[in-house]
Amino acid sequence: MMFEKLAIVGVGLIGGSFAMAAKAARLARRISGWDDRATIEEALRCGIIDEVEEAFASNGVCNADFIYLAAPVGGIVDFLQTHARQVKHGAIITDAGSTKREICQAARGGIADGAHFVGGHPMAGSHERGLAHARADLFRDSPYAVIADEPSQKGAGAIALRLVIEVVRGIGARPLVMSAERHDQVVAAISHAPQLLSTILALSLADAGDEAMEQLAGAGFTDMTRLAASHWSVWEDICATNGDEIAAALARLMALMETMRGELANGHVTQTGDAFRRANSFMRRFQSRAGDAS
Repeated sequence: MMFEKLAIVGVGLIGGSFAMAAKAARLARRISGWDDRATIEEALRCGIIDEVEEAFASNGVCNADFIYLAAPVGGIVDFLQTHARQVKHGAIITDAGSTKREICQAARGGIADGAHFVGGHPMAGSHERGLAHARADLFRDSPYAVIADEPSQKGAGAIALRLVIEVVRGIGARPLVMSAERHDQVVAAISHAPQLLSTILALSLADAGDEAMEQLAGAGFTDMTRLAASHWSVWEDICATNGDEIAAALARLMALMETMRGELANGHVTQTGDAFRRANSFMRRFQSRAGDAS
C-alpha cells in the first residue's frame, strides 16, 4: 500500500477507471469519491470506491494522502481555487486535465501550505463518458504526461513528483515528464487538432445533405469521424484554455492541405505522391515504436 487513503474528485470515466486500476494495484487501503449523488451511489454499489468523501462539501479537511482530480479543465480549476486548501499537510494532489497551463497556474495560487500539486494527463480515454464506461485497464500501456514544475518541485515537491510517477506506473501507464507549456503544445498537435478535424469532416457530410454520400460512407469514413461523437461539454474547456496552441497546430495542417489542394486543382499529383510516401514512412516508424513501447 502506497497510501492509507486516496480520494477521487469526479468519479466518471477517468476517475472511475483510476479508482479501479488503483484497487487492482493495491495503491491505497481506502478509496473515497466525491461527485453527484447518483454517480457516488453507483460507484459504491459497484465497489469502485469504499466511501463518500464528505470533507469538501462540508468545509472540512480531507484526510486523504493522495487526491486525484478527474473533471473537465474548468472543474479542476474551480476545485483548486475553492477547495485545494481543504487538504491535510503533506497531501499530494494530481489531476487528469487535458490542458495544463491554466490548471498549474491555479494550483500555484490555491494549494494549502505543506501540500503538493503535480499535474498529469493520461493519454487514454474514449468518446464515451461516465462511470458506466470505466474499466481497470483503461490506462494500460498508454502514455501519461506528468508535469514537472521546477520552482515548486524541490525537496518534498520532488518526492511528490516521484510518487506520482510511481502511481502512474502502478496503474499500468507509461509516464512522460514535461513542462505544462510543452504538454499543451504537443497535445494540440496530436489530440486537439485531430478532434477538430474529425468534427469538421463529420460536419462537411452533415452540411452536404447528400443521402448518397451517407449511404456510401464506409469504414474509412467511420474511423476518421469517430472522435466527432465526443461531447462539447468536455471540449469547451480544452478549446478555451489551449486555443493558441490549437490554432497554431491547425495553421500547420491548413498549410499542408492548401499545398495539396493547389496541386490537385492544377491536375498534378507529384507532390501528393511524395506526401503519401513520407506519411507511409513515418507511420511505419511510429507503429514500430508504439509496438516496442507496449
